[in-house]
Amino acid sequence: MSYAVLAVPAAVVLTVGALQAAEFTNIDLVLDGKRQELSDQARLHILQELPELFATCAINSRDDPRIFASWSFATIWEDTETKDHLAVRFASPIEMRVRHSAVISAQEFMMGLHDPEFPGPELSRHGERVVAYVKCSGIDAIKFVCAPGVKTVMPASYDRLCRYITDSSMLR
Repeated sequence: MSYAVLAVPAAVVLTVGALQAAEFTNIDLVLDGKRQELSDQARLHILQELPELFATCAINSRDDPRIFASWSFATIWEDTETKDHLAVRFASPIEMRVRHSAVISAQEFMMGLHDPEFPGPELSRHGERVVAYVKCSGIDAIKFVCAPGVKTVMPASYDRLCRYITDSSMLR
């Protein structure tokens, strides 16, 4: 059984059951159809930062359904799973406040990695309900995929993206 310490960012509100969130069910990084091995440093970074990254998104499908009216969330989830992606499933749902919206519960997070210019789509799921996120912080997304321990397992196509961050102190 693996345990990790979760730093609680201001944007993420943990429920009593989320104290169990440090015990995660699964972290999958899939590149070219193959599951990648992650270092402990990368796992910890992903567990700490992925929910916080999603909390930077200005628009989500739960709060702004008209913007996403043409989206088929189950299809988008399944399509993203068939390509390069990062997926995290927590043992218990966590609650996060996205900008000024009400709290969103999520047990799974998925970020597409197939576009070498930028990660996405950003999706979360709790039960069968998928929530899509757009207008997320670009700099936070770049810092996330270019962080030490994570960058080493990202597709080589992300090297160009990581060059946008020239100040290494931004990655801390």
